[in-house]
Amino acid sequence: MELISKSDARPAKGRIAAVGMWDGVHLGHRFLIDYVKIEGTYRDLIPSVITFDTHPLSVVRPQDMPPLLNTAEERLERLGKAGVEHCILLEFDDRTRHMSAREFLTSLKHDYAVDTLVVGFNNRFGHDRVDGIEQYREIASAIGMTVIEAPEYSGDHAPISSSVIRKLLAEGKVADAALRLGYDYAIKGVVVNGEHIGRTIGFPTANIVPVSEHSLIPRPGVYAVKVTMPDGTERPGMVNIGTRPTVTDGNDAETTIEVHILDYNGFLYEEELTLHFVERLRGEKKFASLKKLTSALEADAVKVRKLLAQPR
Repeated sequence: MELISKSDARPAKGRIAAVGMWDGVHLGHRFLIDYVKIEGTYRDLIPSVITFDTHPLSVVRPQDMPPLLNTAEERLERLGKAGVEHCILLEFDDRTRHMSAREFLTSLKHDYAVDTLVVGFNNRFGHDRVDGIEQYREIASAIGMTVIEAPEYSGDHAPISSSVIRKLLAEGKVADAALRLGYDYAIKGVVVNGEHIGRTIGFPTANIVPVSEHSLIPRPGVYAVKVTMPDGTERPGMVNIGTRPTVTDGNDAETTIEVHILDYNGFLYEEELTLHFVERLRGEKKFASLKKLTSALEADAVKVRKLLAQPR
């Protein structure tokens, strides 16, 4: 996938594009991208998407900024894998925020060679929030553009949206979220130094700090995960998200993300890992002793091995 800037020369043929944040690049997004690709072939236009460097709410209403399903890098990678040929990455700033629909469409036409814009069934853009597809079509026609409306996704698990997936993850329903994403939800993070308590009870853990402060952290609990290692290989693991109440007072403790990688004892400090969440095993619990915590972890490990050995 090629990133397109305003300074790039106009392509030999125009672009057909859909606009959005594309957070998660979920099944609904990929349905829309497929529609753009089909229409692009029919109209002899380059299938493209328009997205933003930051979530619009971070500028418009920062207090309502949601946690995100992908980092910017992951989002672009998934858009490329979905078959997008060109991505127009716009800066969302105060100027962009106050653009009218006409100004926005004019910029897409003249600065980025977008000849046809595909609008999702519930998609709106422009500071003036024009009412409906017909008004978009009228504005576009006046500047030599075409606006077409995409059908609504009605496939498995519809309706699908980034907000629905965020809600599922916040409830710990990672398997349900994966059905709508089309892949296991993942967090990329760096291993930092911890208190080494896990090592003393036979379950050494790597403490993870997400690479993005905006990453959505699933509900506290214990999860079966697949871990992408620094060398790109994948290993089974189990993650605890929470305050570790057995070894802290629980009330004032900071929420941590700790992963135990099964059958692995290597040195990982300052390395980058990706945790792919497969299933929530249980909630976080305060045990009466470290011995009882160890017994619970041993039972968790058995479940993880069995779960991750199953074909998916």
